[in-house]
Amino acid sequence: MGGTSALTQHTGLFTPRTAWSDSPVPLRAAVSEALGSAIVGHRDLHGGMSPGPAAALELADGRRVFAKAISSEVRAHNHMLLHRESAVLDALPKTVPAARRLATVEWGSWVALVTTWVDGTFNGPWTDESIKAVVRACRIVGEHRAPNVLRPVVERIFDFDGWERVLALGPADDWEAEYAGRAAEVVAGWERWTSGDALVHRDLRADNTAVDAKTGSATLLDWAYAAAGSPWLDLAQLAADIVGTGHIHGPQVATDRAYALIQMLPVDAARFVVAQSGVWRIRAATIPDTVMPMISTWRRERVQALRPLVTRLIRSL
Repeated sequence: MGGTSALTQHTGLFTPRTAWSDSPVPLRAAVSEALGSAIVGHRDLHGGMSPGPAAALELADGRRVFAKAISSEVRAHNHMLLHRESAVLDALPKTVPAARRLATVEWGSWVALVTTWVDGTFNGPWTDESIKAVVRACRIVGEHRAPNVLRPVVERIFDFDGWERVLALGPADDWEAEYAGRAAEVVAGWERWTSGDALVHRDLRADNTAVDAKTGSATLLDWAYAAAGSPWLDLAQLAADIVGTGHIHGPQVATDRAYALIQMLPVDAARFVVAQSGVWRIRAATIPDTVMPMISTWRRERVQALRPLVTRLIRSL
C-alpha cells in the first residue's frame, strides 16, 4: 500500500460505529414511514468520524438508500451536524455532485438522515484515477455560487492559528524550530485569502468521497461544513489529503501529485496546505482522544507525512 499506515487508511478506527439494528425500533419505523416503503434489509457501513450507525437500506419498493443516525446523548456535536447537513443538502443546486436528501427523521434524542444511494466507494489510498475524478468534482462544486443559507468559510475553518500556537508552546523538534515561525507567517491573514462566494465543501477527505470506477466520476459526501469561500479551497484540501491518506505508489508519489495540483491553483492554495498541517499539529497536541480513539495518532501521522510538501511550499512562498 505504498507505505500508508493501516490507521490512515481506515478512519473507522477512530470511533467504531454502532449497528443499524441497535438504533431504536421507533426511529427505524419512522424512517420507513418517511420513505413510504418498508425496510427489508440493510448492510452496516463503517468509517468516518461519527459513532452513530450508517447503513445501506434495502426497501420493499426496490430502492437502495443510505442512512446515518446519531443520538445527542451519544455525541451532541454529530447530532447537530446531521441537522446542518440536512439543511445544506436541500440548498445545493442539482448540478452539484452530491447525494440528495430523502428524509430527516427525529425520535427522542435521535436523528436520522436518509439520502439517495451513491455508486462507488473510496477510503484510500489515492490513485491517479481517483484523484482525477475528485478534482473534476471539486471543480464543478467551485463553479457554483454558494447558496445564501451557507455561512462564510471563516465560520467553518478552525485552528488555522495552529503554527502560532505551536510557537507559543515551544517547537517540539528541529524541523519546527526551523520552519514553524515561517509557517505562521505564511498562514497569516487566512480570514481574508480564504474568503469568497463560491460553494465550498470544506471537509474534503478520501472517506468523504465516492468514486465510481465504471464512469470515472466522483460524488462528494458529508456536507455539514459547506460554506461560501474561495473556489480553489476544496482542491487545496484535496492536495493535503492526498499526502495525508497516501498514494498507492507511495509517499513520494503522493507528495509529487499534491504539489502538481497546488501548482495549478492560486498561490493561496499553498498557504492553505501549510495551515492545514498546523491544524493537525495543534489538535494532536491539545485535544484528547476521548471521543475518537487514535485520532491524535492519525493527526500526528499526517503532520509528519506532510512535512516534505510543507517544507517545499514554505521555501517557495
